[in-house]
Amino acid sequence: MKNRVTMAQLSLLLMLVMMGGKFLSLPALLAAELGHDSWLAVAMTFLWDGVCLAFLMAAVRKNSLPIDKVLYGTLTPVGGRAVLAVFLVLFLCRIIVLLDSCYKTFAVTFDVNTSWILFVLPVMAVAAFAVHRGFNSVARTAQLLFAPIVLSIIAILLYPATQTQFRALAPVAEVGWKNIAEQAFLKSFWFSDFVFIYFVMDGIGKGRSAPVFISFSVGAAITVLMNAVFVALFGSLAQHVDIAMSKIGLFAVSVSGVGRWDWLTFTVWLTSVILKIVVFTFCAYTCVEKICGKTFSKVNPFVMAGITAATLLPMFLSVTQLLDTFVRWCLVPFAVVQYVLPLFMPLLVRAANKKYPQPKEQYGKS
Repeated sequence: MKNRVTMAQLSLLLMLVMMGGKFLSLPALLAAELGHDSWLAVAMTFLWDGVCLAFLMAAVRKNSLPIDKVLYGTLTPVGGRAVLAVFLVLFLCRIIVLLDSCYKTFAVTFDVNTSWILFVLPVMAVAAFAVHRGFNSVARTAQLLFAPIVLSIIAILLYPATQTQFRALAPVAEVGWKNIAEQAFLKSFWFSDFVFIYFVMDGIGKGRSAPVFISFSVGAAITVLMNAVFVALFGSLAQHVDIAMSKIGLFAVSVSGVGRWDWLTFTVWLTSVILKIVVFTFCAYTCVEKICGKTFSKVNPFVMAGITAATLLPMFLSVTQLLDTFVRWCLVPFAVVQYVLPLFMPLLVRAANKKYPQPKEQYGKS
């Protein structure tokens, strides 16, 4: 089965996906609303992410069915397809936002300008190849890239973190906990990176899930630290700094005086963003398969063409408009699949296993 993954692979991939998109445009968006308290909204959202992940992993340990059987067997085929449709729209929106952030990153950091089509098509070609090879190939790629990516993040963050005056974050919760909680919900679209687990849950090895929670905790801590360093360094200007990781890297270079070493580390880190796009493309493709009730033996060109066509939307509509209108309008249905569905997954899996009894396979411990 080409979509089987071990717990160790899952844990490494989760950590990379978590840090693959939150170091770009999100810090500036939060800083515009919360100022130096933006890191608290990130921490608050991660706390709820952790709760949802715990429920989802509890379901995974008892599960032997693909997500469509779990949903169709408990929520009816109509309800199950509605949930998968929400997932599909969520993944497409996240892919578009990630591609837009990558596009801006290359323009800002490397002073490279190209057309949107010429930027998107190679990325989607890589994603199509990954879909063809199966999720296991994506997980093995994450294993291979894990050490270089994490080391690059440490290299970018370490020196600025030691030079940051964290007293600039005081007073804590100056804007009020109500405003922080509200922004945490309004920006929840950017979080719940664990949702890709739904689409490989029947192929996850039955080993201990402790590595998953360790990776999640480390990834969350690094992301919160990055946000705290960012707003402490740039203060009131943080809301105007579009690509946070790029500017933090430039700060490290400007004060260290050893040349533009940040290009290398930043390029290595960007592979985690591409990896995240690939993971979400796999999930979007799987959503279409499940909704249509078909499993394609090879990559279906029409499905991939449809997903790629959706990524061309920024040619006609700015991503800012997408976030301010469509995503905000979809925030509640997105939140249902991101933060409500995981809480009920253990019950849904238990009911589905009774409806579709079958021997559980042990894929190997990790």
